[in-house]
Amino acid sequence: MPGMTPVDLATRMDDFDREVVATPGIDRFCSASAWILAASAALMPPRAAFCYQGDHGYFAAMRGVHPAGFPYLEPVELAWGLAAPLVGRDPAALVADVVALLAGRRDWQLAILSGMAADGPQHAALIAQLPARWERRHGTPTLRHVASLDGGLDGYLSRRSRELRKSIRKSLRAASEAGLTFEAVRAPEADAAALYERIQRVEVNSWKSRDGVGISAGPMRAFYQLMLPRLCATGQQRTIFARLADRDVGYILGAVFEGEYRGLQFSYDDDLAAYGIGGLLQYHQVRELCDAGVGRYDLGTEMDYKRHWAEATMATEMLVVVR
Repeated sequence: MPGMTPVDLATRMDDFDREVVATPGIDRFCSASAWILAASAALMPPRAAFCYQGDHGYFAAMRGVHPAGFPYLEPVELAWGLAAPLVGRDPAALVADVVALLAGRRDWQLAILSGMAADGPQHAALIAQLPARWERRHGTPTLRHVASLDGGLDGYLSRRSRELRKSIRKSLRAASEAGLTFEAVRAPEADAAALYERIQRVEVNSWKSRDGVGISAGPMRAFYQLMLPRLCATGQQRTIFARLADRDVGYILGAVFEGEYRGLQFSYDDDLAAYGIGGLLQYHQVRELCDAGVGRYDLGTEMDYKRHWAEATMATEMLVVVR
């Protein structure tokens, strides 16, 4: 059986992302290069690369040593556990290659395999092929809220609650009377830094910045700063700004990957919260996506407000293998 060879993912991003697109039962955007490489650099502790490529895809992992002394393997991104380290269109064949790779290596004791649908082919292949002597443990599933954009904007709104539709109409009227406008921005890679500075000027006036939970400082600021150029370079980036009197007072940032929009961040000037700018940004982004023929909106991991904007969920789970 052909073996897997070590690779530098940063030099294989386009090929790796093509394999991500073809991989069943995973969160594609959060397994793709833009997300995982930025997260690895900005959010994860120092680790050694453990990325391999074979005839059936990639094993995108990193190796670290726990403070207790045991060596472990984990996905390139484990900040949220969204990324799938097994990337390939034939899960059974890929798992066979990865199990052979791991069985032949003595430099790990625990392997974390995240980002797989519990009823998907990757999980089934692992359960069938992992050696019986290796212990399997299951982590808590990670839930995302997902909305269909079938039927365009009218179809999407028809699946929202009466209360939410009423709130949107009220906010649209108030925004129009106040002179609020909304600007869609598609920036090339050369303008990524300027776009991010524009986003940061809004972020600093938000409640998220005030409470220290936004992207105005620290590792989260670095994470998006690293990811945005790749999103701009590939044409995935989607941003809308809310403006008042020639000033940006809100933004919504996301990315389109294979016909699905992944919401990333939105924020607005805390002094203008009464206008419902957050909801209006969501509304205008959905309208833009529907006009572009995008089919799904992934709102990201569990938060109460997202339930009102979505009608379905996607769950992935983590399998921990102990040698």
